[in-house]
Amino acid sequence: MENPDVNIWLQLILLPTVGALIGWLTNWVAIKMLFRPRKAVKVAGLSLQGLIPKRRHELAQKIGEVVERELISHEDISRRVNTPEFHETVRAHVQKHVEVFVKEKLYSVPLLGNMMMMESVANRVRDFIVDEIEKVLPGMVEGFVSGLENKLEFRKIVTEKVEAFELERLENIVLSIARKELHYIEILGGVLGFAIGLIQFAVIALAR
Repeated sequence: MENPDVNIWLQLILLPTVGALIGWLTNWVAIKMLFRPRKAVKVAGLSLQGLIPKRRHELAQKIGEVVERELISHEDISRRVNTPEFHETVRAHVQKHVEVFVKEKLYSVPLLGNMMMMESVANRVRDFIVDEIEKVLPGMVEGFVSGLENKLEFRKIVTEKVEAFELERLENIVLSIARKELHYIEILGGVLGFAIGLIQFAVIALAR
């Protein structure tokens, strides 16, 4: 003859335990199926493939769109280079190189007179060239940025880079960032399964 008390205790142990195991295992499989299987396989007539490998092209395009729209754009570059600080940096570089160039050319001509005259002429030529470049610098920068906009497609570059990633490398990157959170999801599945098992036991106990 079966002992009712033993059955109740057995159900109290088994139902939450099995529920926790199923909840944890379900979430573990779901996380693994983000990347596995990497290549489509046929199972009972169905084609199974990891979510990210299957939608890799769409994912790469979306990342490219987000990077271009939210992180970096041609307008950002334009704002960065069209500043007084940037112009002053360019001016300093131009002045340095023009000064060296002019002096080398003048000193290579032996009939220009003494050193003081050559120095004065070199400085005037340098200042003239630098001033002229400074006047046209904003337009040059705008032209440079416009040229970049036509030739440098951030969305395309990012999309191609993501698509070129090896799936194993992409998986390692995701796991290195979200390993702790994914582990918590597995544990949460077990906790919820355990709670559902307790609820099932309570329903069965009340129905007796």
